[in-house]
Amino acid sequence: MSLAQILEAIAALVLSSYFIIITFSFFRFRLSRKKEELSSLIESLQLDQGNFDLQKNFDKEFSRNDYLLPVLFVSLLSFFGIFLLLLGWMLYDKPAEGELVKSMLWSGSDFWNDPIYGREKKSLAVVGWALFGGYLSGGQYIYRRFSTIDLTPGNFFSIGIRMVLAPVVSLMLSYLITSDDPSSLASNAILVIAFLTGMFPERGLKLLLDKATSFFPSKNSQEVENLPLEAIEGISYLHRLRLNEVGIDNVQNLAQFNFLLLIIKTPFPARILLDWVSQAKLLMEFREYAPQLHKVGIRSALDYLDALEEDESRLAQIAKITELEPLMLEINHKNLQKDKSVWLLDHFKKNLEQVSLK
Repeated sequence: MSLAQILEAIAALVLSSYFIIITFSFFRFRLSRKKEELSSLIESLQLDQGNFDLQKNFDKEFSRNDYLLPVLFVSLLSFFGIFLLLLGWMLYDKPAEGELVKSMLWSGSDFWNDPIYGREKKSLAVVGWALFGGYLSGGQYIYRRFSTIDLTPGNFFSIGIRMVLAPVVSLMLSYLITSDDPSSLASNAILVIAFLTGMFPERGLKLLLDKATSFFPSKNSQEVENLPLEAIEGISYLHRLRLNEVGIDNVQNLAQFNFLLLIIKTPFPARILLDWVSQAKLLMEFREYAPQLHKVGIRSALDYLDALEEDESRLAQIAKITELEPLMLEINHKNLQKDKSVWLLDHFKKNLEQVSLK
């Protein structure tokens, strides 16, 4: 092996050990800091530590043994993907003397310009790029959970499942949308699609379903399409993944989820959750008409109630500016007033400075 190939092998080992390293750092530094902060808080509040064994609770909640299998699972998948990109050529015959080695990472579609193994190499390249996309996406996600001290074994299994799904979806897409000519330079596009599918498996699956519509009956026109969580201002792709873990998959789920449980089950500040849920409430009432309320500065259910709290004659003004039907504005206002979960949100909003969850 040349020096470059040796360096590529070292890079494959180092990169694939990322999840092991960050888990070690989590136990070595982040958890110990969290434990010190809680101990200091208990002492400052003069609480009886005999009723709350901090060490025992930490050992139960963050058992090292629970992390071994999921971290190993994700690390092996990562190594396989990085190995394919950097050292995939090793799976085939060694190149003739003087012939350059073609890797999946640096050669693109030239890698599978082979009359014998062309199609197989192409499929492996697609798998490699999909796994690498999943590795990068998972790495970002785990780092965020590391930073918020919210890292659980389930997080690694979740990433592992996504890394298994992405190559399968990418392969199916490659069978549907690429040219039959394995040497075509246009086939480079499938590598980009495979990488993005690794980053966003759900979007890749949606693209696959769209491309395969001829194999499935058309969607019922009366079926209501669920609003994605990204429709909420402030919710990013990584936020959505965290909310998915507690069973929140769309705007309707967020709007109806118990707000107190949401605070307990997620690491997000109460202020942010309050804003998200309030936005979700407004979207569920107005759906595609909600953006029109932004013209008058109304972006959430609480904003809407506040706007009409002192003077309901504003409703006519809002209808004029937004060009929405006054009857719809009135009915949705009554619905929000009767919603007890909105009362809870309003209570939190008015008393957030006094509560400990900020």
